[in-house]
Amino acid sequence: MGDLEEDAGASMSEATQKLKAWRRINWPGVIAGALTIALPFLGTWWRITFGTEAVIMEFSPFGVETSIFGASILGEAISSPLLWWFLLGLKLGVVYLGVLLLMGSVLSVSNRHVAIAELFVRFSARKLLWLVVAFVAMLFIVAVFANQVSEIIELSFFQLRLPPLMVIGEGEVSAGLEVMRLSSKIYMGFTREFAVAVLAVALGIVARIYQKKFL
Repeated sequence: MGDLEEDAGASMSEATQKLKAWRRINWPGVIAGALTIALPFLGTWWRITFGTEAVIMEFSPFGVETSIFGASILGEAISSPLLWWFLLGLKLGVVYLGVLLLMGSVLSVSNRHVAIAELFVRFSARKLLWLVVAFVAMLFIVAVFANQVSEIIELSFFQLRLPPLMVIGEGEVSAGLEVMRLSSKIYMGFTREFAVAVLAVALGIVARIYQKKFL
């Protein structure tokens, strides 16, 4: 009878230890790490469409995609080798950050690796935030510059009007003389992949707070 009680106690103790180990995993960091690893391969973050999708240009920190009347034109085909290597390095860097965040979040279960886990999470958790902020800032800078140039030049045969928010909404571009002028609507906005990037950033920040306060 005593042996049975000891076995039951040992089983309960082992189950309790496993439950505690699962609770020590930094789950926000695990999800953020997986999303960060996938980001370079999901697609573009921002899209501008001319007309009824006659011309579509899509951008992300990892590349450019263009399609004209449904025919896809890869941005890498017209970029320089230097830019290609830069974008490749950026992709590998983001994947590296995701791997570190994922490893640090999982290594939290081990008392022997708590210090290195905290180091991995602290190093990688907020790096993606700066990439997202830089991307959005660059969009605003380009949009403001385009608006300013169109106002300064004041060409009668070409006009460009962008939405007040610059990077979200609807604008118009027109070209031609008074007797014959062609105009086209411009639609611009962020994609679902950008929402994934924002979610990864938010979870990364939560992961760092969790790692610091609760582990």
